Amino acid sequence: MFDLLNTATSSLSIASAAAAAALSIAGYLRYKQYIDQCRITVITSDSKTSIILRQTDKEGVVTLHDILHRKCPSLTDAQQAYMIPTPYLSTGLLQTIYATLRIRQRDQSSDIKYERELLVMEDAATVSLDWYPGIDSCQEPGNQPIVMIMSGVGGSSHEYHIRVVVKALALSLLHFRVVVVNHRGTARTPITSATPYDSGFTEDFRTTVAHVRERHPCSKLIAIGFSMGANILTKYIGEEGTSCVLSCAVTICCPFDIAISGAALNENNMLNNYVFQPAVMGALMRAIKRAGHLCLNPALGLDQERIRNAKRLWELEEEFMVKIRGYRDLEEYYVRSSSANFVDNIDVPFLAINSLDDRITPPQGIPVEKFRRNPNIALALVPHGGHLGFLTGVPPRIWFVKPIVEFISAVVS
Repeated sequence: MFDLLNTATSSLSIASAAAAAALSIAGYLRYKQYIDQCRITVITSDSKTSIILRQTDKEGVVTLHDILHRKCPSLTDAQQAYMIPTPYLSTGLLQTIYATLRIRQRDQSSDIKYERELLVMEDAATVSLDWYPGIDSCQEPGNQPIVMIMSGVGGSSHEYHIRVVVKALALSLLHFRVVVVNHRGTARTPITSATPYDSGFTEDFRTTVAHVRERHPCSKLIAIGFSMGANILTKYIGEEGTSCVLSCAVTICCPFDIAISGAALNENNMLNNYVFQPAVMGALMRAIKRAGHLCLNPALGLDQERIRNAKRLWELEEEFMVKIRGYRDLEEYYVRSSSANFVDNIDVPFLAINSLDDRITPPQGIPVEKFRRNPNIALALVPHGGHLGFLTGVPPRIWFVKPIVEFISAVVS
């Protein structure tokens, strides 16, 4: 009797151990599969066609392909090229919402103080330049590389992800000086022109680059753009072509196709209705209200009531941006503003980082084939980053800071 009980108990113990082992193996395989799905994909031309960035000696050269595969482990190394989301922020929606809610957060990685410079444009508009660590502070006067940053629509130098990137660059081995170029009408910049900025308006950035280049003729200039600022930056570099004075550039969440991004942003869903549309429209409407003392040409035929009552971004774009810029309709505005049409002309080392689960700048708008053809450019696709999220670890930290510092440091050093 006891032998039978012992045998049965033994069998149950073996069965339990086997079940536990099977569950552990299944859990491990599932976790491994999830990790594999977090791997970064880099798209660029191959090593034979990649652009030569510099000569190392009589025989050797450094190409963009070399920079990516030797100096950017967070993008290409088999052991490091992952963006594993924070466990409780595993989807693009959660990443985006969390990043948006902490936009004003201050901590050790983002606690900085800017020094402001005001720059007047040709049409009398004013753009503010927020410098860190200061306008004139420099460890190596005349030679220190300068990074110019642009935010997305309605954004500014005070957004959390921008402050984190600014401080990381300033504390990096090359001790970059950083200037955030605030769009006209944003960041409490004086409004001195009724003409607004828009998704494809590159003149303010062009004037600012010329200003910084004139003041610091010996410094290498680098640029970083976020969201709509990424589109403006990409379009600017493509417009400049071989005349571009930037040493390199990085974009995060670039909406290459404004029509696709516009449709996504104007879609009727919770994220847009309660997060993005209120934030974007609030910023734009405040700027328009602050510009109320300035007169626009009556010949433009603007419907002021429609502008005041606009609830969606497309309404404001159609009634305001389209007419001020002289486009036929919203479709022409989108086409002319889309940086995808300028990617082929980029002639400087360029890295774009986009998320595959970004609801604001969907991957359908990314001109992937152009990144394979143009030897000057590279595209890093992140499976789970949301829009300007890319949050990893516990507590959450911003993943794209590391590849930004790696890439621009490798190019300019």
